[in-house]
Amino acid sequence: MSKHRYWFSACMALTALLFVAHHFYTRAGASELSTSPQAYKFLTTPCWFDADWTAEIRCGELHTPSASGAFHLPVVILKDETATRRKDPIVYLQGGPGAGARLHSDGIKSWLNWMRYAALGRDIILIDTRGTGRSSPALVCAEYNRSNQQMLREHASLAEELASGFDVTRTCFDAAVARNPALDYRHFSTRQSASDIRALMQLLDYPEWNILGVSYGTRLALEISYQESLQQQPTKLKAMVLDSIYPAGFGGVQTWPQVLDEAMHKFFSGCAAQPECINALGDSNRSPLELFMGALDSLRESPIELTIKRWDGEAPVSFLLNDHRFLSAAFAATYTPRDWLKIATAIKGVEEHNREALKPLIEPYVNQSMSEDFNSLTFTAVDCSDNPVMNEMDYLALVNQYSLLQNYTRDQWRYQLCHHLVAEAPLQSYQPYVPTLILAGELDPVTPLEWAQAVHSKWKNTQLHISQNTAHSVLSSEACLLQSLVHFYDQPAATFERCMEEDR
Repeated sequence: MSKHRYWFSACMALTALLFVAHHFYTRAGASELSTSPQAYKFLTTPCWFDADWTAEIRCGELHTPSASGAFHLPVVILKDETATRRKDPIVYLQGGPGAGARLHSDGIKSWLNWMRYAALGRDIILIDTRGTGRSSPALVCAEYNRSNQQMLREHASLAEELASGFDVTRTCFDAAVARNPALDYRHFSTRQSASDIRALMQLLDYPEWNILGVSYGTRLALEISYQESLQQQPTKLKAMVLDSIYPAGFGGVQTWPQVLDEAMHKFFSGCAAQPECINALGDSNRSPLELFMGALDSLRESPIELTIKRWDGEAPVSFLLNDHRFLSAAFAATYTPRDWLKIATAIKGVEEHNREALKPLIEPYVNQSMSEDFNSLTFTAVDCSDNPVMNEMDYLALVNQYSLLQNYTRDQWRYQLCHHLVAEAPLQSYQPYVPTLILAGELDPVTPLEWAQAVHSKWKNTQLHISQNTAHSVLSSEACLLQSLVHFYDQPAATFERCMEEDR
């Protein structure tokens, strides 16, 4: 999930201008499955990327009804070519909200490698949902990007960044709707995307189909399952795997004080138990917590200017590292325990004013924040469409309860854009009615294990697998577990048994 880039500060919302379609590909000969202006239709198109053309790949666009924005959503189907190919494909749902499916040359190469390695024996269906990747109309705002990049070079307090981000983002949404009514934030909800994907699968006409959702993709999967349960005819949805579950009613500003507090405490205790991490801190007389808070105090008074290399080949960027930007980068690194050493090294780097020691933590953070594969405006639109705004007094009570970093969480409620983009009917979470496997990482800082345990205890049709010493996105860390999913999809009602590493 990439939501920390918005909640934490305005500068982190620079996470990406949408990858606006600078492509124009021919639609000559495209097959139109419906001509009604109120209906969905799927067009088969030439693929727009370079790839391994020994692989069988089908490309197209899903056109949504005009009443909900008339979006064009790119779709890529990677065909399984093994002799044991099953007829029930897997729809892969990305995290975010706001993350595209990476339907470009580098992304498709990665997907093909992933597909062959996972060996799930099924076609993989990928889609850029509304406001992500190559989808159009595009939710973009040049002023939003300029403002955030300028802010990164200035020593502004968190409140100043949040206030500036609120004003700029609100103006961008208002201007977007004035330019094109389809860009109304309510057209970017989870409900809308669920309807889109259900329509796509009806048009593709597979006999059955499955879902693999990660992080926010699990919320979208649950809404798809709920909508399928309301239809009159029997559903073709067969089974779901939900990795790092993020259901409606969880997450958002209302849980931010707790999520941030618990994520950092997991790092502090985990680092204290690892000799390598303690050695990187270089001070055995003070705890990781004390050293981290000292680094924040130091950066609040004396920010450090860095020149950060761009991974996309663009010119390096200037980045002024202050206290709240350091906290945000550290929180991002808690997603993966193998990155904890980077946090420890950076804490020591702050103390020594060593810029090179800071870069292993800051360089990935800045580059991921500027990635074209993520759209922060779409994140905001979906999150506000899905979630009600929590009462301020209740929020401040949470801030006081999780008080370690209260100076960095107190102003979040005031500057959330959902005061302006109001949820008319907040999304509800319903238990899945098809067999569902929930995967949870014991150390997950952003979709905590407790969320998975809470819903699993109430949902009868689910199995829960907990991965030890793993954080967010379990399948990206456990290859053996990924390769075990073929058995779940083959027999989703059976008790799931993951492979053991020594068995492979």
